[in-house]
Amino acid sequence: MKKMRFFYLLMFFLLIFGLSCSPSKNSGNVQSSSVQGSVIGLEGSVLINGNPVLVGAKVPDGSILQTDENGYCEITFLGSNIIRIFDDTIMRISFSEAMVNVERGTAAAVLRNIKTLLKKEDDLFHIESGNVIAGVRGTSFFIKKEDNRTTYFCLCNGTLDISDPRGRIRIPLEATHHSAIRLRDQDGGISMSRAGMEYHTDKDMEELAGRIGQKMDWYRQE
Repeated sequence: MKKMRFFYLLMFFLLIFGLSCSPSKNSGNVQSSSVQGSVIGLEGSVLINGNPVLVGAKVPDGSILQTDENGYCEITFLGSNIIRIFDDTIMRISFSEAMVNVERGTAAAVLRNIKTLLKKEDDLFHIESGNVIAGVRGTSFFIKKEDNRTTYFCLCNGTLDISDPRGRIRIPLEATHHSAIRLRDQDGGISMSRAGMEYHTDKDMEELAGRIGQKMDWYRQE
């Protein structure tokens, strides 16, 4: 009888020990709610959530960034992602929602490591501005909200899907070397036209990628 009690007691402790040592399913993943960005470059007046910041400042989840008419700001997150917001721009970034919203102005990005922000295999990182929603898993792009009704979007390299907030359009884009469109709200609908490489150059994107130790390969899709 004592041997049986000892056996059951031993098995109980082995079970508890095994559970305590087994790895959590999420132990290797970065929790998106804990991700923060870092300001690595700026000029002029830059505000995060209404407060002036300097180089090295942290960018918490859900932050609203704003530059003045002579400013710009570069933020990095998860090592291999960088977003540059240009002058006179307001942008919100949410790591937990895997989303960037350019409320006003202009932004460019090189995104090479956003997988840990996506909760499911088929999830996408979203870039939003006015009438444009772009879903990506990693790419380089340039976006400018030209006015309240018009948005210019250039897929510099990679693949993505463009849609509008009401789901009226869906445009798959892919590019090795810039594919740009212009979307405009018009008469209750959305009009789309092809556009050239405007507002930015190869050198601009190459320099942005270089800020995070990456290179632009204009001969293959990311």
